Parts: sequence; structure tokens; C-alpha cells
Amino acid sequence: MQLAVAQASVKLGDVEANLRQSQKLLEQAQATCEGELDLLVLPELFLTGYLLRDDYTRVAEAVPGDGKAQAGLAMLAADSGVHIAAGLVERSHGSLYNVALLVGPDGYIGHYRKRYLPNFGPFEEKLYFTAGSDEPVFETPIGCIGMQVCYDIFFPAQSQALAHAGAEIILNLSASPTTSRPLFHRVLPARAIETTCFWAFANNAGVQGSLTFGGESCILDPRGRFIDAVHAFEAGVAVAEIDLAMLPSFREARPVLRDAQ
Repeated sequence: MQLAVAQASVKLGDVEANLRQSQKLLEQAQATCEGELDLLVLPELFLTGYLLRDDYTRVAEAVPGDGKAQAGLAMLAADSGVHIAAGLVERSHGSLYNVALLVGPDGYIGHYRKRYLPNFGPFEEKLYFTAGSDEPVFETPIGCIGMQVCYDIFFPAQSQALAHAGAEIILNLSASPTTSRPLFHRVLPARAIETTCFWAFANNAGVQGSLTFGGESCILDPRGRFIDAVHAFEAGVAVAEIDLAMLPSFREARPVLRDAQ
């Protein structure tokens, strides 16, 4: 399986521009793996922008649906034959959710609503979003995929729940600014070891309002080793070939997941 994580600056509230940026990153990832790309992971709220505050309502869409962000992402997946995960704002029954959306060549696969909403320091997500409660794992032709969003990673039980539900690879879509990004690179290896899953961390890069995002998106194996990463503050992609068939041997050698039940 050819997996890519990507990062670049986004335009706040400009879905069309962010879809064009998504296409550029997709093309770059495809070129890197000579057209064999299976899955592209884009950061948290990448299609809308993270620091929108009261403007979240304007860009929100019903999910699943035919809104601008979803339709554009689905078209990219259909045209390329690649599965794509990206962040956007969901509107449902009068509430807004910070979600990770997964689409494939045949369209919508599923979405995950961010469960843990940070409300400290520069973060104010509880003012705008409702917390999710489900932790779905999506069975796809390329493997069983679990998703989480940014701050979720600091709660080990959430990652464990995805692994116990059958996840083989866990995607963390993030908007971690430079003040907190180093914490993620300390936690990521531990989560990979605890869950014995492959991990993909896609973090925003660039400036949005008062926040600076450094990126450093990366891919890890089930032993917590970094396979590839994007340089800090640069737009770009990291690509790795991962073999999900190796998971049983990883889990037999170090049965953390089995013993955590």
C-alpha cells in the first residue's frame, strides 16, 4: 500500500482554493510513487481553514452530502483512483462538528467527528463545535482505517478503541501550531507501539490568523519508527510503502494490543 501525508498553506474560508491545493499535493504524491498511490491524508479542516471562528457556519456542510468541499474531494478521488482523507466542518441538526472525511474512487466512505475538543491557550473549539462520540473503523479495499483529529491522540483509550475495533492504520488529521507540535512527535511513537498499527500524521503548515503551523507531517510503523516525514514549514508530501500483511508478525512479537484487553 502506498500511503502519503501532505501539508501546505490554506486560504481561510476558500474551499475552491483549498481543493486546488489538494489536487497539487495529490499530483505531487502520485509522482513520488510513480502513480501507485493508494491513500492521501490531508490535515485537520484543510478544506475550510482552521481558524475561522464565526465563519465556520458559512463553510459547514451536511455529511454525507453534495456540498462544495465533499463534491470536490470526491471528484479528486474518482479521477485519480486514490482514497483521500481530509478535514472539513459538518453541519448536523443545528450543531457543527470538526470532522475527518474519507472518500474513495467510488465516493463517500465515512467520516469521524472529533471527540476531544481543546479549549485552552490559543484553542477555543468548544465555543464552536460539538464533540463526537463514535469511533468508527472503515473497511476499505486498501485496509481497515481508523481516524482521529489532532487532540484526540492525547487520550490513549481512543486510539486503543480503534485498534481493538480492527484498525490496521490510524490517521491523525491535525492543526497543531508550533507551540504544541513537538508534543505530537513524542506521543506518536507511543501510540503506534500501544496499538500496533501504522500511523499517518498530517499537520497543517503556514499561518492562519494568529497561529503558525509547522507541519512536520509523518508516517510511522507499528514499532513507533518514523518511516518518512515532510520538512517543517514547507509545503510537500511524505510517501511510504507499508505492508499491512506484516501486522500479525508485529503483534505476535509484541502483543501489547492483546494484553490490553
